Amino acid sequence: MEDRQFTTMFMAVLVGLVGLTIVILVIANIIYKGDAMESDLRVQKAVAERIKPMGGVYVGSVPADVAAPASTAAAPVQQVAAADLSGEQVYQQVCAACHTAGVLNAPKPGDTAAWEPRLAKGIDTIYANSINGIGAMPAKGGRADMSDDAIKAAVDYMLK
Repeated sequence: MEDRQFTTMFMAVLVGLVGLTIVILVIANIIYKGDAMESDLRVQKAVAERIKPMGGVYVGSVPADVAAPASTAAAPVQQVAAADLSGEQVYQQVCAACHTAGVLNAPKPGDTAAWEPRLAKGIDTIYANSINGIGAMPAKGGRADMSDDAIKAAVDYMLK
């Protein structure tokens, strides 16, 4: 008789615990469902904020939706027209990184031996190569915002 009484009591406790577990799960589910959508959106926004780019590159003006708010104390951006730059300034900004060191056989300013074979093809060919790129040199030295005249002025500066 004691075994039967133990088994009955054990089964009653077991059913009671399973029932309590189901009730707790239902209550937790009801509570969490109300907060789930909000916390999912918060998590998504936090992740998007953490992985967004630190900055952007814009040719021309910055779109209004990404412009810095007025409350930010950032210095105003000054855009200098390429036409306002002298040949020396264009050389310093665009060409000097490669041509000063002679990177990948870039002719150095004043190195007549390096410039002679290029000059033999004509100054218009040198201008065209500078504007359109040649070999490892990108078009306009990688500065598409520069005008053709500014690039020609830089070539003239290097040929002095």
